[in-house]
Amino acid sequence: MDARNATKQKRRKKSKPRTQASSDSDSEHPQPTQKSLPKSDSPKALTSAEVSAAFTKYYLQHATQEFAENLDKVRAAEDFRDDALPLLVNALQQGTSLFTAEEQRRIVEAGMEKKKK
Repeated sequence: MDARNATKQKRRKKSKPRTQASSDSDSEHPQPTQKSLPKSDSPKALTSAEVSAAFTKYYLQHATQEFAENLDKVRAAEDFRDDALPLLVNALQQGTSLFTAEEQRRIVEAGMEKKKK
């Protein structure tokens, strides 16, 4: 049995696939992380609601500029009624849900920095 125990001790752990994240590998080789500015160092500490509102405004402005021709065609269609406009706006706003809160904050703060310059 001594030879058998020695064999077991020499065996290595199977390596995990590269796509599989584990806490073991994270602690052995810490990944560099992107540090965000503390709220006190930012130009103005924005609440989550303020960031969300500012991002929605930004997103809608850019979406309507990008899709201006298509939106004009939709609005000019014979079957488009005035009461469909809020539905159209709501549909465009749904695109903001594709962005995480952190991404929204980063975009809003970058816009604030750009305005300062």
